[in-house]
Amino acid sequence: MGTLTGDLRKRDRHLPTNETQKKGLPIGPKFFGIFVLYFFVSWALGILSLTVAANYDGVAIIWLPAGSALVALVFIEIRLWPSIALAVLASNLFYGSGIQAAVGIAVGSTLGATIATFALRLLGPWGDLSIFYKALKLGTFGAVISAAISAAIGVASLYLAGIVPLSDFEINWARWVLGVSVGIFLFSSFVLIYCMLRGHESSDAEP
Repeated sequence: MGTLTGDLRKRDRHLPTNETQKKGLPIGPKFFGIFVLYFFVSWALGILSLTVAANYDGVAIIWLPAGSALVALVFIEIRLWPSIALAVLASNLFYGSGIQAAVGIAVGSTLGATIATFALRLLGPWGDLSIFYKALKLGTFGAVISAAISAAIGVASLYLAGIVPLSDFEINWARWVLGVSVGIFLFSSFVLIYCMLRGHESSDAEP
């Protein structure tokens, strides 16, 4: 019985359930720690995305930080959204974005990832799903919802900041959706595969 209970806990600890995610805002050292950690993660992934992927008017066709934001809210805790928002704001300011564009991008990215997390909850638990179907859920439902919201707010903020013209709004929105969707699918797939491999290692190590 003890082994079965342990297996169930291992299986469900990756799921965004109401039992594991309590209401309220994260405060104190945890909030600050997540902010610092995610800032460096977001900054590094952003630099990588801008370096290896083509970008047009500041819109990369692969945006890995979007994947890290959604994975953090889905697999760790949805209450982390304030830390994610501040980290996205800080990293965009570090990239050289103006305050208006940086705030808009931070709001869009955080709102998109948060709403996508709630939407994934509505689809029910996925503890029994294979690694393929978990990645498929994140890469389809999660990616589309998060990408559509963050792209609309993000491109609107770039337009209001005078970075992109109104005539290019649709094409930049489409590029943004593509970049966020691909970034979410790639990053979430990597995390899920890593968790699967760690699970196999833990199973092999057990007597």
